[in-house]
Amino acid sequence: MIELKKRLKSSPIIYITRDIERALGLDLNTPGYFIISNSTPFGNSIAKGKKNVLLIKEKKQLDTRELLQHPKVKKMINTICETHLPAQMRIWAPLLVKEGGIKPLPLPRGDAPRGRGVVNFVVFKTTPQIEKICADNGWKLLNPPAELANEVEEKISQIKWLGELKEYLPPYQIKKCKDIKFTGEKFILQFNRSHTGSGTVLIENEKILKNIKKIFPEREARIAPYIVGPLFTNNNVISKNKILLGNISYQITGLMPFTDKQFATIGNDWALPHKILSKKQLARYKKIATAVGLRLKKAGWKGLFGIDVVVEEKTGRLYLLEINARQPASTTYESQLQNKTQNTINKTHLATFEAHIKALLNINLKNQKLIQITDGAQVVQRVTKNIPALPEPKCRKKSPFNLIFYDNDSPGADLLRMQTTDSVMAKHNELNDIGKKMIDFIGCVRGGNVWDSRRAGVIIIKNNRLLVIERNKYGRRYLILPGGSHERKDNKLVNTAVREALEETGLQVKSDKIKKPLKIISNGRDETYFFVKSFTGKLSLGGPEKGYNSKENSYKLKWIELKKIGKANLLPTEIKNKILSLTP
Repeated sequence: MIELKKRLKSSPIIYITRDIERALGLDLNTPGYFIISNSTPFGNSIAKGKKNVLLIKEKKQLDTRELLQHPKVKKMINTICETHLPAQMRIWAPLLVKEGGIKPLPLPRGDAPRGRGVVNFVVFKTTPQIEKICADNGWKLLNPPAELANEVEEKISQIKWLGELKEYLPPYQIKKCKDIKFTGEKFILQFNRSHTGSGTVLIENEKILKNIKKIFPEREARIAPYIVGPLFTNNNVISKNKILLGNISYQITGLMPFTDKQFATIGNDWALPHKILSKKQLARYKKIATAVGLRLKKAGWKGLFGIDVVVEEKTGRLYLLEINARQPASTTYESQLQNKTQNTINKTHLATFEAHIKALLNINLKNQKLIQITDGAQVVQRVTKNIPALPEPKCRKKSPFNLIFYDNDSPGADLLRMQTTDSVMAKHNELNDIGKKMIDFIGCVRGGNVWDSRRAGVIIIKNNRLLVIERNKYGRRYLILPGGSHERKDNKLVNTAVREALEETGLQVKSDKIKKPLKIISNGRDETYFFVKSFTGKLSLGGPEKGYNSKENSYKLKWIELKKIGKANLLPTEIKNKILSLTP
């Protein structure tokens, strides 16, 4: 890090990005490191008082191209560039600034002091438009060429680029959609370009294929067998003298409610690969990553790239699915996890983002390695049909996760990023208790409730049967008692219980003032359950639950015999045990 700080002092970097967390792999206090992004609640909270961070507030979130052309951004860039010009050129600075950009003029030899006057630009992912803006303004963009990135990433041009490395891909064919036939076996159809899983389609039947052929008859697509198995990814860095292989993470894909697209990536888990991959599979993965890295290096690439690999369940064989010729989205949090272990690592080990910046600056990484991590995870809630927006998450005391909130509305865009230092996966496609808590957290945020607010519910017993709500929550099946979060208008907790009972069950209840309510603490939240003395009305599901009710997230009112509670999956477990202790 010392070497990087020295370089940034003479050759500062301006990182321009739509989402600020993509640039947070380096400490915000690093001299010579500047960030330009959009104004968001998260961004404002971490950038407060930081003169090296500019957050633009507009009616909508600006992408990188739009940020580069914003007047306030150009003004800050000019200020940074003027400050870091060679001393002899500063008197000419007003003449060099034109339409928001620095137009470099040639100097007589020996006039410019060594190591002065170079300002560098980095973006998350470059495009031809971004490159043109930088070129027109005389800004030095460090990202590798967009043309090369597109050639490597796009599904059809990638085939030619890979050359002999095609052997790592699943068996494939390139055909126009009109010429593709369905033979009865599932297969994957991929268009040349895609975003967040939208360009990848699982063809399960003739009807799906016919629809695609009707809309895109002349469009070329890559087709390959549908391989069932877990996905893995890692972030690697190419420097001028070495390829640094990064940590392998399990790629969390297609899980509801986080996304409604089957092949959209919604997170990473750095613990699971070490539990389910053999030494042979890990070695094979590294071989594929190294081979891709060497080919990229030969093509002139520098900095970050990632690969996605699927492990076929039947055979255990690894196939290369994707090459990410850019900074992968998981880089920042991986680097933050790495930096937390920095005190136990010697100076030859780097966090991934730091290595990326050093590689872009052509700093020697010959004797460096990336810090290894074996735990931690992050999950993103994306814009879906069922969850088009989210209010900003609220907690009374402390959030169960590190949270990054987004104000997006485009399908598939990020809404909420949840990060933890622990694993969230029990196994492939199955969340553990921490992962399930993330689903509960999304439900709480969606309803506009405070995560750790007090909760009140009712215990309604009739003819030795207990009234419960049967839940099927994205594959999780369990029972809960009617109840909900305390609101100010309720005044007392008993009022919350009565209100929630009416909303969820259609019953007007009266609490039993003789029996003491049952109190528990679950997930850091105080919960109180009142016994019901009597009730009137017709049993029917209502309230927000009725609106949320769907095949994947269902609510069903049900009476369960008291003697069967012991074997029932009644949650929270604490309230189940309390009821059991009172049941004869």
